[in-house]
Amino acid sequence: MSKSAKPRAKKESQTITARNRLALAYLLLANDKVFTRLPADEKNSLLKEVLNLGEEAADTVKREYGTDDPRKIAVSMGLKVFGEEHRKLKRSEYRRDKKEIVISRKFHEKLLREVESKELSDRLLKLVVAHELFHHLEAERLGEIWRRFKFKLWQLGPLVIERRIKGLSEVAAQAFTQRLLGLELTPPVFDYLLSINLRSA
Repeated sequence: MSKSAKPRAKKESQTITARNRLALAYLLLANDKVFTRLPADEKNSLLKEVLNLGEEAADTVKREYGTDDPRKIAVSMGLKVFGEEHRKLKRSEYRRDKKEIVISRKFHEKLLREVESKELSDRLLKLVVAHELFHHLEAERLGEIWRRFKFKLWQLGPLVIERRIKGLSEVAAQAFTQRLLGLELTPPVFDYLLSINLRSA
């Protein structure tokens, strides 16, 4: 293999990952009526901005805590991370009042049985914790990402009706998770991230 082949392959991989990141963000917001009404160029610029916010947050906590392990970061921030059996707990959740990240044991066990990608099975618990860790950062440091953006839905003279897109926080959380764990969005990873988000919707 020539020396130029490796950089080209790496660049192609990065291009696929970037394209898949954007595609995943689109899919997460596919049912949001406000998002679907936006012009295509506004959608792209919005998603890129939100993805960057998630990635910047990941870079910040990695520098601050000297690790990319979301469980260690969570504990350093004073959070408890544990599993729980509860019929109302579908996947995982961040409980701000109790400073907890709680993961459904049944959901985790089911995913372990289904995931075929070694890249994911090795990082599965970290992936779920990282997602909830971002929501803690929103609550304590960043402010909720979705509240930063308002969109004009309707206007009649001076009367303007604006709406927000709550799913933008999930897009940012996904970007945070990918950057923190160093996940490349290869097809198996893409499929898994899509399924985990749709199941928890």
